[in-house]
Amino acid sequence: MHKNPQKYLEALGIHNLRQALVAYNPWWKTKSFSVPGVPNFKRDAFVQAMRHTEANHGLALLINGPRRVGKTTIINQVIRCLIEEKNVPVNRIIFFSLDDPLIQQLPQKDQGILFEALLAQWAQVAGTALRTSPNTLYCFLDEIQRLPRWELYIKRYIDLRYPIRFIISCLASHTIFRKSLESLLGRLVDISLPPFTFREFVRYHYPEHGVFLNKLAGDVLDISEASSVIQFNRCLNEEIKPSAVQQWNRYADEYAQKGGFPQLWMMGTAAERSAFIDQQFVERVTLEDLRLVKEIRRPEIFHQFLRYAFARTGQEYNLEELASLIHTTRVTLTEALPLLLQTELIRKVERFTGKPVRLRSTHAKLYAADLVLMQGITKIITSLEGEERGRIAETLAHNVIRLFSGVSDISYYREPSGQQEIDFVARVGSRVVPIEVVYKSQTDSHHRDSIRAFLETHGKQNSFGILVTKEDWKIERPILEMPLSIFLLTA
Repeated sequence: MHKNPQKYLEALGIHNLRQALVAYNPWWKTKSFSVPGVPNFKRDAFVQAMRHTEANHGLALLINGPRRVGKTTIINQVIRCLIEEKNVPVNRIIFFSLDDPLIQQLPQKDQGILFEALLAQWAQVAGTALRTSPNTLYCFLDEIQRLPRWELYIKRYIDLRYPIRFIISCLASHTIFRKSLESLLGRLVDISLPPFTFREFVRYHYPEHGVFLNKLAGDVLDISEASSVIQFNRCLNEEIKPSAVQQWNRYADEYAQKGGFPQLWMMGTAAERSAFIDQQFVERVTLEDLRLVKEIRRPEIFHQFLRYAFARTGQEYNLEELASLIHTTRVTLTEALPLLLQTELIRKVERFTGKPVRLRSTHAKLYAADLVLMQGITKIITSLEGEERGRIAETLAHNVIRLFSGVSDISYYREPSGQQEIDFVARVGSRVVPIEVVYKSQTDSHHRDSIRAFLETHGKQNSFGILVTKEDWKIERPILEMPLSIFLLTA
């Protein structure tokens, strides 16, 4: 580290850090929140983010998730709430993005110098030494993964008990930065932000359902307990009568086609959306995000793998086939897959083994985190009324199951003879819940028989299964039948 950081920064042409910070923190001048374009609509995670921001637990808050899901938006909404509703003085709040060219122009080993200099400038604005401030200070850091060894800075301020509440955002899954987070064990809570869920999508586009859906977001569903699922359905049935299921199915079809990335809703043409998806979720993920943790020598292999996975959501993948298509080896793809999974853009579901500890499996499916990713690659309209409705309904259901509290593993079941299959088996502790998705107007007994056979072999006392249908809604043990649109409201 340079002995005179100020002279070093001035030698690089960085003379006025205050001016750079004011650009990110206009409230220092205006004395009010004045960032244009921050929407009033708040995602379900906003309430959780505010609760941790105001909590007196002394922990940092990490908001992580894939690109373009709204992490920066939630940060700005929290800042606005602190200023406008909680009356926090504006000089006690700082926001900065670590991917700004101001800091990225420096060699990696020296970027920490500028970071510390920015905090020193904030202390002048706040009118107090950061360590001895009598009031809580709020430090919002966007794209934290761009700062080398960022976890050591956060750890130091927390361990020295600075009165600073750190709220930081991190691109992709925090598992990419597992080594970094090991230093912050016991010092951090995290919120994983997926693309818009179905109930957020409906609340955004059809605000007349807002009160009901906001209340629903506060209810906790235990997917492993039949009584909890039944009670949740009763609450849903009070608001949504069986005669209204078709209307909610239309909402679900619209959600399947538009997806959960708001920026894409504003794009007029399929070609524009497709180009955006390929740039943001294929090329930049590899060329920028994954290179933060691993050198990518042949990025085109990762590009092709992601496109392959998006296009074949819900299908068993074949690494031999893909290796042949893109002229590489199965070993190379096997090494690439764990890294791609950590982007949170694709998810892996392996075959059910009946064992709580998963061993390496040769049978697995991949699911896209959002159907618009499939649409962007295949150009197929991802409608629940189209030819691919089975895979589309499965993908929607899978992405909801992943959000259930307590689920430690999701697998799919296939009897050795191949006569009986179940789309998903959700494991919660020692319990397993089979979930079959049949998006048809009429379901035959074969699907119910498969669930019963699974429960007889692998279930425990009071075990139950869920049959996700198109319109049937029968909450009777041991098989609870729910329309897909209703099932999507559970998380």
